[in-house]
Amino acid sequence: MNEKRIRVRAIIVKDEKLVSMYREKQDRIFYTFPGGGMEQNETEEECVKREVFEEFGIVVEPLKKVYTYENQNSIEHFYVAKWVSGEFGSGTGEEFQDNRNNGLYIPKLIDIAKIPTLPLMPPEISQLFYNDYQANGTNLRNNVKFVSGEIK
Repeated sequence: MNEKRIRVRAIIVKDEKLVSMYREKQDRIFYTFPGGGMEQNETEEECVKREVFEEFGIVVEPLKKVYTYENQNSIEHFYVAKWVSGEFGSGTGEEFQDNRNNGLYIPKLIDIAKIPTLPLMPPEISQLFYNDYQANGTNLRNNVKFVSGEIK
């Protein structure tokens, strides 16, 4: 059996907007939380910082792990992160190289109020975040696990 890929994602809220990546890939249009796969000898927090800087050009400080999402291919850890500095949209990661064949990547700030109407992936975490944010603001719950279609 193949080992699941470990991925780390950031939840960054600034002025009632969520940092996200707009994607067009193989006839699909969707949004994602910033992040990606961990590199060897990298902590989850280091991965959050690296991925957000590569993708968005901003420096963040991971504050706490709030959600874990597991599916058949990967385990994704979601961290609330504070926007420290940087120019939004100035990322230079591999996503933006001309020779990439993985579709379109556009950094976007989306209104949190619009999240229920947007294809923000994964939808289970999108809904969990939206409801949690409505109830608790940026003080999101600690380490809620979502595995195989249910909250654990």
